[in-house]
Amino acid sequence: MDRALLWQQLGLMSLATLIGSVIGLERERQGKSAGLRTHSLVCLGSALITIVSIHGFGPAGSGLHDPARVAAQVVSGIGFLGAGTIMREGLSIRGLTTAASLWTTAGIGLAIGAGMVWPAIGATVLVQFILVIMSRVERKYFPHGEAVLKVNAIDRPGLLGEIATIIGKYRMNIVETEINVDRENSIVSIDVTISSNMVGRDPQLAQADLLQHVLSLSGILKAEIERF
Repeated sequence: MDRALLWQQLGLMSLATLIGSVIGLERERQGKSAGLRTHSLVCLGSALITIVSIHGFGPAGSGLHDPARVAAQVVSGIGFLGAGTIMREGLSIRGLTTAASLWTTAGIGLAIGAGMVWPAIGATVLVQFILVIMSRVERKYFPHGEAVLKVNAIDRPGLLGEIATIIGKYRMNIVETEINVDRENSIVSIDVTISSNMVGRDPQLAQADLLQHVLSLSGILKAEIERF
């Protein structure tokens, strides 16, 4: 194999790994199921498959081979991986943005493998804009995100009602409630899925205030908020 071509291919795969990690890092920081390693592997794999489809089956041309045939399977195949990040919990669905970022990362890998470096870099910048900047705008002006309030406490009458009152005080809706009681130790675990109705205030700040209020209740052993 031509050494120049070899180094070019290695450079493209290295770039794909780097770009995949840049996208995956944001997902990792958000605690998503598909994070740094998954996005890096998706981008690298897509680039490698594209390189193989172009250079691995002889010269392209009329009557020889179609270099897009193998690479095209990435577009449909990535759907199976993306579907694994989508979960339904009660009335809510989680993981759609992560699935979309995986699909887009696969497309960026295809572009890198085909040698379209600058379009791939431009797409990466736009992906980061969508995931970081647009996410902040969405949380501030369209606060429809949901979270789960997880509480462990000593079982006592009226506890659930007090928690529900606090949630209402912070203008949040209760989407779903799950209660598990350990009667032997008199411990109750309460998971409350909440959504915010407030416009103009960061839901995460409101959730932090709510959490502090819940922690001040009598008998609370542990409380935390898990954001989607």
